[in-house]
Amino acid sequence: MTARRQADFALERALEDPGFTPRVRDVPALLDLLAGARDRADPSEHALERVGLPAARAAALRIGSAAPGLRRRLVRLVGAIARSSEAEELRAVLATGIVDAEPSVRRAAAMAIGKLPPSEDATKALSRALASETDAPTRKALIEALGKVGGTGALEAVSAAGGADPELERVRSKAMLMVTRTEARAAPSRVDLARAATIPTAVTLHCRAGLERILLEEVTDAVARGKMALSEPRLAHDRFGSSGRVLATLRGAPSELLVARTALSFGFPLEPIAATGELEDAVVRALVSERARAVFDRWSEGPVRYRIAWAGGGKRRALVWRAAEDVARQHPELVNDPTRSTWEAVVREASGSVLVELVPRFDDPRFAYRLRDVPAASHPTIAAALARLCGVAVDAVVWDPFVGSGTELCERALAGPYRLLIGSDREAAALEVVRGNLDALGVRGVVLARGDATSYVPPEPPTAIVTNPPLGRRVARGADLAETLDRFVEHAAGVLAPGGRLVWISPFGQRTTVLARRLGMKVELRQDVDMGGFTAQLQVLRSAGVRTAPKRLPPEARARR
Repeated sequence: MTARRQADFALERALEDPGFTPRVRDVPALLDLLAGARDRADPSEHALERVGLPAARAAALRIGSAAPGLRRRLVRLVGAIARSSEAEELRAVLATGIVDAEPSVRRAAAMAIGKLPPSEDATKALSRALASETDAPTRKALIEALGKVGGTGALEAVSAAGGADPELERVRSKAMLMVTRTEARAAPSRVDLARAATIPTAVTLHCRAGLERILLEEVTDAVARGKMALSEPRLAHDRFGSSGRVLATLRGAPSELLVARTALSFGFPLEPIAATGELEDAVVRALVSERARAVFDRWSEGPVRYRIAWAGGGKRRALVWRAAEDVARQHPELVNDPTRSTWEAVVREASGSVLVELVPRFDDPRFAYRLRDVPAASHPTIAAALARLCGVAVDAVVWDPFVGSGTELCERALAGPYRLLIGSDREAAALEVVRGNLDALGVRGVVLARGDATSYVPPEPPTAIVTNPPLGRRVARGADLAETLDRFVEHAAGVLAPGGRLVWISPFGQRTTVLARRLGMKVELRQDVDMGGFTAQLQVLRSAGVRTAPKRLPPEARARR
């Protein structure tokens, strides 16, 4: 039931409230306010958009008798509502708008059509309007709209719309590029990573910053076991940065690289290009180089669709468009398609040089067991690194006291033999998530129990504790967390089997190290790791050779840390 309005309700005053929800009966008054509006961001227009289809229909009835300025606003309103409505009548209103006598109305209608789902009727209407349009700004709006909707005849219409105006040519070139990539989507495109390299090919494996040496060891082991056909795996030490990169030469199929569970992704670096002129020129030279073509030709199936990304972040849209247009002129078969690309061209800049890396885009099968997640769950590549540091033994008893979604236990199960896996968590819902993920992987020999990490005693002394406590923005990270983790480390030192390892992520690296040493534990590894927005420390702490009962430091000692 609609709430009754106050006796002193005034529509204009209500519009000042961003949370105001207008009613259908308010539409005539809102349209009257819109008629007197001057500001493009007038609140009456936004209120009418919230009403939806009834407002669009009422606006359409007023367009014919409205003055040019109001007609433009009404057409814009209809277009905005049409984006969330499937009413064909609104498309018809916009189609009429692109032949209006007023150029500003035609432009508004063209821009609105360009934001709607593509249709052949829209393409035909825009093409006819463009063929007879003489106003330069409106021709640009029509060309841009045709570029977005594409369809049969769009490329021909845009191609025939040339002129001497450099700005018009820029818009036309961009529209032709958009139409071409839309047409190319009709053909299936994918990467086939099962094909072996025909020649030795440079490859880069990427990981979270801080895991480089672990990834290198994993790759080196896989090569030694014949699981990867790689040569010269090594840490990256070049002007493009060493963080998160392992370099190698691929001699087999790229699919073999998926053996590396600590890797985030992999790609094929091209030859660095000196950026002596415009940055986009260096990017284009890399994309049309023989090495790039060799990579595309070997592992692409169907049209080559790519997108340009920047290793340092950001969009740089104008630069991307210029580069894509230049690539299309030289090699039309290379299609720039940001939304359905099978390759990502990642650009790195350093010391006047540009390095472009071709990264294939595909569904990664490595972590398909993750059917469900919980807040602050481990990234699987970090879990894989922790599991690797645990070591593998047939008599291993492994406990995860902050089991979360069970990623560490799943990765430890995949790493090799064990006797028993134990997972505990305070939340019963988390244990249900863990069970589902473990079942998806087919893991057996697991004990799941509800319990606090600072007090739960596993059924057997663990030879390894592997865990990533809940950290990050989605959970608390303050004094309470520090005290909780202190108590956990004290408890872990007491329950570990003699010589057992605690392999975990600590947000308080120095504090944890001091505490572990006071407890008689040996600090075997300390490594800062990028956790995706903040840095924490990966630690391997080994217990004393003789097992002792869980002990607590006195409060005064705990306070000194």
